[in-house]
Amino acid sequence: MKLFNQLVLILGVWALGEYISSFIQNIVIVPGSIVGMILLFILLKANIVKVDKLEDIGNLLLDNMAIFFIPAGVSLIRSLGLIEKNVFVLLITIFFSTILVMYITGIVVEKMIKNKVKEN
Repeated sequence: MKLFNQLVLILGVWALGEYISSFIQNIVIVPGSIVGMILLFILLKANIVKVDKLEDIGNLLLDNMAIFFIPAGVSLIRSLGLIEKNVFVLLITIFFSTILVMYITGIVVEKMIKNKVKEN
């Protein structure tokens, strides 16, 4: 019953995010799931919802995360023809985006290390 209550809480926040997203659609298009995650983050940070109220369902979902990648994998397999036509563009994009992410991560880590050294 505890897992069910936690799942209801998460699905309720998701549904509220979808509802809010439908209202702000004319201003900015943000998926309801993203709005729900932001809302859940705010609720957790404001201690309105305690982490232990969601810990069991969160661990269950994380332990079974591979299941959530099945639809994406099937979609990739169904799009092999499109991928074959654009393989060069995809490889270039992957290469440069990886370099960019590594560079930005390095800068952020250096700044965090410098800040930690200053604190000590």
